[in-house]
Amino acid sequence: MDGDHILAVYQDISRITQQMLAAARGNDWEQLETLEQECGTRFQALLAAEDCRPRDAEFQRRKAALIRRVLDDDAQIRNIVEPWRTKLGALIFDSHQQKRLADAYRADG
Repeated sequence: MDGDHILAVYQDISRITQQMLAAARGNDWEQLETLEQECGTRFQALLAAEDCRPRDAEFQRRKAALIRRVLDDDAQIRNIVEPWRTKLGALIFDSHQQKRLADAYRADG
């Protein structure tokens, strides 16, 4: 894969992570999941095609800027999603606890 194509894929990944951040901010979990899968597919293609050949300084600068943007988006997405996941986990745990209690009382009755 030539350098321009590699940068185009990184740009595409960056565009997707920006959409993922917008979906997370909007609590659109289905869209976030869809975009996450699309982003994963792009990363797999990039990893398979990246030849790791030495590139010029401009390529390295542009690639690093795109990677930083993707990582920044990822951090912001995690800041939104992690509290929600924690809350969901607690709700699921409470639900299991309530079911176990109900089952225990039915067994005694």
